[in-house]
Amino acid sequence: MRATLLAAAIAATAIGTTTPAAHAAPIKVASFEFELYDTSAEGDIQGKRKDQDDKIHQISNQIREFLKSKDIEVVDVTPQQKDIDAQVLRTCGPCPAGIAQKLGADYSLMGYVQKVSNLILNINVEIRNTRTGEVVRKGSSDIRGNTEESWRHGASYLMRHTILKDPLPPTS
Repeated sequence: MRATLLAAAIAATAIGTTTPAAHAAPIKVASFEFELYDTSAEGDIQGKRKDQDDKIHQISNQIREFLKSKDIEVVDVTPQQKDIDAQVLRTCGPCPAGIAQKLGADYSLMGYVQKVSNLILNINVEIRNTRTGEVVRKGSSDIRGNTEESWRHGASYLMRHTILKDPLPPTS
């Protein structure tokens, strides 16, 4: 009898350690490709630069990998590429959340790098709830120097110390 009660207690304890959160679906984020907002005189004179386009792609991937490292499911945005390309995400308010909702995401992540000059840049990230369109996280990281290293460091710092300093709450 004691052995049966002990086995039942052990089984109950093991079952009790599995929390509902452990079985919850992962949070889904539609992370859009970053944009370059070039307000420098250089941009007006020389136009687009391939090295900056490459950095935009690298920082976009870096942010997606960071999200995955936090057990966040990154939703593929390419099925809505036509809608994405039809607007400038940094200026259209809640439209990234609307696009992300169509993709089945809980949140949208829109980011851009503002280039003031080759010395002064800032990385901006905004996360919105797709159900409400409300901004739930927003931040900016100023960087000095237009180098891959400064972009990587600035994005990492922004995500670790501002945007995902605390986990995103479930939306349901």
